[in-house]
Amino acid sequence: MKLRFRLLLPLLVVTLIPLIPLRAAPLPPNPRGQVMILVYHNFGKDARWGRSFPSFDSDLARLDAAGFRPITLRQYITGDFTLPAGTTPVVLTFDDGSAFQVKFTPEGELAPDCALAHWVDFAKTHPEFPPHGTFFINPGTGPFKQREFLQKKLDLLLKLGSEIGNHTYTHPYLNRIPAATIEKEIGLGQYYINQWLPGYDVVSFALPFGISPLPADAHLTVEGSWSGTVGRKAVEVKWHYPAVVLVGSGPAPSPYMAGLNGARLPRIQVFTPEFDKWMKYFELHPTRRFISDGERHAPGSQPNPEGARR
Repeated sequence: MKLRFRLLLPLLVVTLIPLIPLRAAPLPPNPRGQVMILVYHNFGKDARWGRSFPSFDSDLARLDAAGFRPITLRQYITGDFTLPAGTTPVVLTFDDGSAFQVKFTPEGELAPDCALAHWVDFAKTHPEFPPHGTFFINPGTGPFKQREFLQKKLDLLLKLGSEIGNHTYTHPYLNRIPAATIEKEIGLGQYYINQWLPGYDVVSFALPFGISPLPADAHLTVEGSWSGTVGRKAVEVKWHYPAVVLVGSGPAPSPYMAGLNGARLPRIQVFTPEFDKWMKYFELHPTRRFISDGERHAPGSQPNPEGARR
């Protein structure tokens, strides 16, 4: 029996060796590579516009293990971030202020059955992946529901390092309304964010349904103003959004790339199989992925020769 085992042992070793994963060689810095801007909507079950909590937990773990590190859209568009060498920025955005993105208990504490709580819990054991996301809200539709806790929720998001973006007041199709109504929709959204977060600088805007206004009015999503009344109060609101995001497409260019068009930034919708497709894309094409060199660079500092990949 002992002799037979000795004869089989080399065969077992040879058989097991391929099963032991080899550590991948570190990727060289690539500040001109692509960045994923992900977008989530509803939470609770997996669907075209939804994500279950187990799937969200899996997303966080998968991104973290693959060397992605979260930054906000503000950090992306300004280039104001520094990541460890060899890692890749990823932007997690959340549209519409749906109920299970940020939920509180009746006592006013973060409830476990919401996306933010799952992310906070994940970060406790994975501090390299903190809850730094971008939350786009529609003030006219009751952001995150639970109106009595709205201020506390917004304050918590900022405290955790996340940011708030405008998504219009009521989420209309911007290509179906006149310029004056577009100004009112964006202006009212900005006005209420200003009221809830005095002095807060909103730098990002998400197009409802990912649809831009008609070409003649497209500039209003980047910069504009609105004068009107709220109740009996006359107000005037101005905005300037260097980052305007679509709903779903593909990865975005490097934030350091010369000629970056911040007015039409593509995002990747997180649902199965779309998220899997783009994770696999970067596994197969690692040289197309943004890889940090551990330094901070200025926006537009990387050349973008004609014909280069985004």
